[in-house]
Parts: sequence; C-alpha cells; structure tokens
Amino acid sequence: MGKMRCATAMIKALEEIGAEVAFVYNGHGNWALLDAIKYESHIQGIACRAEDQAIHMADGYYRSKRQGPLPIVCTSVGPGNMNIAPALANAFFESSALLVLAGAGATHWYDRGGIEEFYRYGPEEWTQTVKTYTKKALLISRPDTAVEMLLRACKTAVTGRPGPVVLQVPFDIQHSNVELNGLSNAKQWVKIHPPGPDAAAIREAARWISKSERPLVFVSSGIHHAEAYKELATFLETFGLPLCTTTMGKGAYPEDRPLSLGPIGRSGTGHGNRAAGECDLLIAVGTHFSDIDTGGWTLFNIPAKARLIHIDIDPAEIARVYPPEVGIVSDAKLALAHLIEELKSVGLGAERWAGWRAELNRWREEWEQSVVTLRHSEQSPLNYARVCHEVSRVLNESYPETSVFVDTGHLLSFAPPFYRVIKPTFHHCGFFHRMGWSLPAAFGTRVARPGYPVVALIGDGSFLFSCTTLATACEYDIPVIAVVMNNRCLQIERELMNKLYGRVSFCDFAKQSTREPWNSDLIAMARAMGAEGKKVKTPAELAPAVREALKSEVSCVVDVDIDASSPGYRSVWYPYPNNFWVAREEVAKNF
Repeated sequence: MGKMRCATAMIKALEEIGAEVAFVYNGHGNWALLDAIKYESHIQGIACRAEDQAIHMADGYYRSKRQGPLPIVCTSVGPGNMNIAPALANAFFESSALLVLAGAGATHWYDRGGIEEFYRYGPEEWTQTVKTYTKKALLISRPDTAVEMLLRACKTAVTGRPGPVVLQVPFDIQHSNVELNGLSNAKQWVKIHPPGPDAAAIREAARWISKSERPLVFVSSGIHHAEAYKELATFLETFGLPLCTTTMGKGAYPEDRPLSLGPIGRSGTGHGNRAAGECDLLIAVGTHFSDIDTGGWTLFNIPAKARLIHIDIDPAEIARVYPPEVGIVSDAKLALAHLIEELKSVGLGAERWAGWRAELNRWREEWEQSVVTLRHSEQSPLNYARVCHEVSRVLNESYPETSVFVDTGHLLSFAPPFYRVIKPTFHHCGFFHRMGWSLPAAFGTRVARPGYPVVALIGDGSFLFSCTTLATACEYDIPVIAVVMNNRCLQIERELMNKLYGRVSFCDFAKQSTREPWNSDLIAMARAMGAEGKKVKTPAELAPAVREALKSEVSCVVDVDIDASSPGYRSVWYPYPNNFWVAREEVAKNF
C-alpha cells in the first residue's frame, strides 16, 4: 500500500475492522482525521452540535449492535476534548464500548503552553484527566506505531467488560507519512473469543441450584452485552426458574411471560422485591448489585438467608457487595450454556419448583391490583405511571421493534415497573444517570437501525441538556421522537428534599418575579430546529399523539403536561446515610 498520511492509515485500519460511523465535531486539532473520514473512507460521518452528544450517540449506536462494529467519536483539542468528560464517564460506567480519536496540538510545540495545550505539569497531559473513567487513554507519540496502537485500543474497548477508549493524536503526527504494507490482518487484532466458565465452578453451581427450594435468577446488562437472550430463555424455561432484573436488564427476557417478575429495587415490582427477600438461592448474571437495584442493599438477605451464585465477565464485581458460594468469571452466554447442560445431566426439570412459582404468581396478582389506579389514572395533568404504561402499550402493540431510551430523574420511579418490555430494545442509563443522555443515544441507535423508530422518554430538565440533538436529526433526516415529561421542576429532587428537610431549594423552574411555574416553549424550540411538536394535556390525548409522531417519520417532541405534585412510586423506601457518625446498620433500622 506504500506511504500515506498517518490519519488516513488510521481511518483505513478502522474501516478494515468494520467501522461504519463516526460522530464528529470539527476543531483545529482533528482536521486530518476528519478529512480522511470524509474523503478517504466509506465511514459515515455525522457532524454533531456538541461533543458530549457525539459520545452519547456512539453509546446508543453501540447498545443497538453490541457485538457489531465499534462506533467512533472524533473531537478536537483543549475545551473540545474536555466537553466529552461527563458523557465519557457515563459510557464507562454503563459499559458501552466506543473509540474516541481526540485531536492535539503539534508535538513541536509541546510544553510551551501553546493554544489549548494541557501543559502546566508536563507536555500535553489531557489523557491523564480521563484515565479514571475510560478503559484506556493514551497519547500517540510516533506516527509509525499509530496504527498498531489504534488496533490495540479497539481490542481493549470490546474485550472483557466493554467500555470507551481514548486515543489522542497530535496534529503533526496526523499529517506525517507512514509506511503501510497492508491491513489484511487488522481483524486478528480485535477478534478475541470471550472467556468461558470453569468446569468445576459450573458443577458446584448446579449442585446449589439442585438443592435449593426457592431459587431466583437476577440479571442485568451482562445479558445484553453477551447477547445471551436465547440461553437465558432456555435456562429459565427448561427448569422453571423465575427471573427478576435490574432496570438495565429489562428486555433480556419478555416481561409478558409468567417466569418474569419484572425489575426489582427501589421502584421494582412488589412481587419481584418480595421474591428477592424470600429466595434461598440467587443466581446473579452480569450484574453488580447497585443501591437502586437492591433497595440500598436491603432486599437480598445474603448470606444469612440466601446463598449466591455470581456470574460476571468482570472479576472485580464478584464479591464486591455479597460473598458468593460460587463465583464464576465468564461471558454470560457461555456460562448459561454450560449451566444448562450440567443441570440437564442431573435430570432437573421445571416441576421441581412448581409450588414456588405458584406463590410468586399470587404475589404478582396482589401487586398488579395495587397499581391499577396508577396505570390507568385519568388525572390531568398526567402522572408518570400513566405515561409509561400508555407509551409501552402503544409501542408493544403497533411498533414492537421501536428502541426506547429512558432518561434519569423522576422516570427512575416509574419506567422500571410501568413500562413493560417484550423485546431487547429498551435502554436505560442505569448507573451514572447523566441527564440528557437519552435523546442523543436514541439518535445513535436510529443511525445503527435506520428502519426502526426510536423514542426517548425524558424529563423537561434533561431535555434542555441535549435538545439540540433535534437539529442534527433534522439536518441528516434521521428522525427521533422525544416524549417529554414537562413538570417545570426537578421532581424527584423536589420530592426527596421535602421528605428529608421538609422544604426544597432550587428544584423549581419559575419566573422569579411572580414565582409562577415556568418553562421554555418546548414546541416552539422543536420547530425552530426543524422538528414537529405536539402538546398533550390529558391522558386521552397521549396515545394518539405518540401514534401520530411515529407515523409522521419526522423528528417530533411530544410535550406532556405532568402533575408536579403527584408522588413518586416506591416499592421499597430505603435510607440514604446523611450522618457520618451513624453506622449504616443504625440508619437502616431507624428509617
């Protein structure tokens, strides 16, 4: 292939390993990389309106592919690179794989304090600022090793627990010629088989399952990363094992099937949380037991009452919170496949736990009856439960392949139990919870799955973080739909501050002169950016508005009036320690 620009060689290497799209923002530090993407590759380049949105778009793209091509982000230098920090941390803690190619000034000027150089403690040290929230971050120092460093970075992003990797490429290195004698072996650098389980551990896990009386399977995003949907369904249905999930795990198994108990945790289903407290064996796959998913670590009584089998591809997550009887470091798909075969070999069948399942079904009926009025509330302005229930009903009935992205905020109280998921197209920012993530992430998924709609469920506070995504969506004719819960406040903060202090501060959007609730005109904003807008003030207007938006095939904001005084749903209240001197056990006892 001879000599070529280093930037060109890097982009061609990405093309060779399957890269399809780059979400970019132009700045003087990344010109050669952008030039190579646009004129010397078949990679689709999408110019974003903000660098952090580019990261969220890549995040959404990755979630729709998982085992597919790695999404690329290309940012500039100095503040352009710094703009990605919170979004990059979000991708890291949500385990989303992507590659950032970040620009840098020329090495000739290092340590002189040139424009936008991170120079105070050493020559160009920007990558030091992102090391704690990336899988790897490094500065390319030689043009002749840049392609190898790039391929190793891609390998790092997709192997083991996935996550973002950053490569910073100095301006002069981007433009320097390098020898490139072919890229025929590029895929060999990144195609690495996932780790399988230890045979002895599988046998031990099967032994614990065989003797349990009330087993419960608990899964999260590890199932999605491994695309272990078939294996999970076989595992559950062959042996009649009930399942609960984190919010991130929703969609791993259809929630309309009898073995699904739905999500558990702070806003889980009542029967799911009850099962968590009553099980005698928990089989946890691809989950790390966060406070929200475990009710502040109050749901599971491990190891006093229940024993734990913990399967995860990241060894650091095993025994972080609970001591397991069996800890298995493995890809979820491979571990479940081996466990299925081992349990079959000992003759275990679904009839083993028929009584346990009957008890769970009674609890399910009780909980469903307790939330009927929330699901079907006719109040105006609307409440979140009715919105989540209604949108899921419309999409499941008429648009089942729609990808849905649930943002943070008060939605955390309602989407887990009231948005029923039947396909693995539900996405949530379940750990880092960055506001505004859902709209650009939905756009990224629409790029990856152009034939299927995307919907972001998002609060008005979060919408204002990333609403300019609509401008990008309209510019590229890639439609996205935002269903905005408009309550003119940060409702979850308002509710919980009131509970703790009996008063609130800086939660409400209001005209300071009159103290009247106020917000920007979201419909006018949408139309100014080229999108359509629909106002919803009553429950009867919601389903038609969502259907109309989906049929229109253009970007649209459905602005839903929400009652800011309606209480959040909680399946379990748990304490948040607010006194350093009080032991956590004492806090829990007195809550």
